[in-house]
Amino acid sequence: MMITQILLAISTGILGIFLGTQICEGALLVPYWKSLAPQDFFELHKTYGKKIHQFYAPLTIAATFVPLITAGYSIYSRVPYFKTVLGMAICCLLFFATYFLYFKQANLSFATQSLSFEELPKELHRWGNWHWTRVGLEFLAFGFSLVALLQHNKTC
Repeated sequence: MMITQILLAISTGILGIFLGTQICEGALLVPYWKSLAPQDFFELHKTYGKKIHQFYAPLTIAATFVPLITAGYSIYSRVPYFKTVLGMAICCLLFFATYFLYFKQANLSFATQSLSFEELPKELHRWGNWHWTRVGLEFLAFGFSLVALLQHNKTC
């Protein structure tokens, strides 16, 4: 049971950190990007796009796979709250999938400047909507992890 508690605590911590960074990105960076002229946005993306990716890629992977490992171990251990842990895992898989469903191609279009200046505002709006949907899934995953941690502590 101690391993489960440690895994749940780490999962909750990494999901909380990830959620916080994603809220900051949505509340601070996205509005700033939208305020820029298209040429300025593309120049900014050329300079910082790769750095943002280098920051978020490992964090996204950790926020996905640590909870999945936790869920796998918890289900294998037959914890009584497996539905809660399963909810966390499903939300993690869904927010991870958004990268492949939308963000990978959208970010590539920013990097290659394959969008016209007229298309960019619409795409940034779409990007923001996808981002907040992703944040919602991350919030649910974080909530499930907190509940699972509380449920675990009640069973001990």
